[in-house]
Amino acid sequence: MSKEKIQICEDLADIMPPEYHKLVESATFGDQDRGWKDIGSSTELIEQHSLCAGCPESIAFRYILASLPAPEDTVFVGSTGCTSLVFPHVAVHNIHSLFGNQNAIASGLKRTLKSRFPDVEKDVVVLAGDGATVDIGLDMTMQSWFRQEKFTTICFDNELYANTGGQESGLMQKGFVAKMAPKGKNFEKVRLPEIAREAGCAYVALLTVSKPNRVEQVI
Repeated sequence: MSKEKIQICEDLADIMPPEYHKLVESATFGDQDRGWKDIGSSTELIEQHSLCAGCPESIAFRYILASLPAPEDTVFVGSTGCTSLVFPHVAVHNIHSLFGNQNAIASGLKRTLKSRFPDVEKDVVVLAGDGATVDIGLDMTMQSWFRQEKFTTICFDNELYANTGGQESGLMQKGFVAKMAPKGKNFEKVRLPEIAREAGCAYVALLTVSKPNRVEQVI
């Protein structure tokens, strides 16, 4: 996001909190070299969040924010789940879709933005958990891939329905025991990367929060 988007109105400067002054003065918005390594020093990327204390999704979310090439021209499409709790703290446009239909919403949004702003590249990024992406939303996820829609789909795979009690998901490992899956899951983890490849996605990658600079697998 460019610095022009966050300038302080002169008439209100004396009543704005010092944290906002610091943000305007030192934020890395507009820095073309900004990346995931800057999450420890960029104020706009390390402020509070509403996830559970210690949740790795918070750091993953910051990696994603730091990697956006043009936040001011980006729209997130989210779904019900832990990821939706973060968006109120983020200065990037966001659409909260119904559970599972985020890729359908993103398909229409991307085409509409292309028509409305033909001279500007508007990025659409889907960000949803494994339940919304694979279980409830797999049909709409795959159909967007079949159609070769021009947006990015990011699945936060924590292998669990985390904010509804701990039910098993399709991406949970076989045999994993959860609070609401006491006997363990009885089928293998859904191979989402392979599904994405067969659906014709241009680029498929697996990354982990602990090693963001290393792609675990590229398909």
